[in-house]
Amino acid sequence: MALRSLSVPAVTINNELIKIVPNSLTYDGGEGETNVRAASGGGRSSEAVHSANAETFLGKVMFEMFLTPDLDNKIALWKENVGSNSIQIVQRPLGGGDAVTLSFDGSSLMNPIERAASSDGTVSLEWTGEPMSIQ
Repeated sequence: MALRSLSVPAVTINNELIKIVPNSLTYDGGEGETNVRAASGGGRSSEAVHSANAETFLGKVMFEMFLTPDLDNKIALWKENVGSNSIQIVQRPLGGGDAVTLSFDGSSLMNPIERAASSDGTVSLEWTGEPMSIQ
């Protein structure tokens, strides 16, 4: 059986399906960074010291939306819901197989919002919150 990519996901915010610009979705599951340092024993003697950086255990979701008349109201609500937004990315099976659902709970809309008011204008939205859970 051939592999299929995560290429046409549905995005919901607080259980509302939203429309995003195709191919604009990126995410970080919040697995975090690992710091690797060298502990010196003198001369050329050293040993690697590995430690998880808990500050980076944050899930992130980024995508673009077209600037529609209702978007400003949605942005205002999302900005008010500090740490309370829930984002789901769902890839439904095309021609069989299991659906994939990636959830990012406890999220905040982080970035300052710049609106490009033009015929092809988009708005970039960047969310950060709890690490991703897979269902």
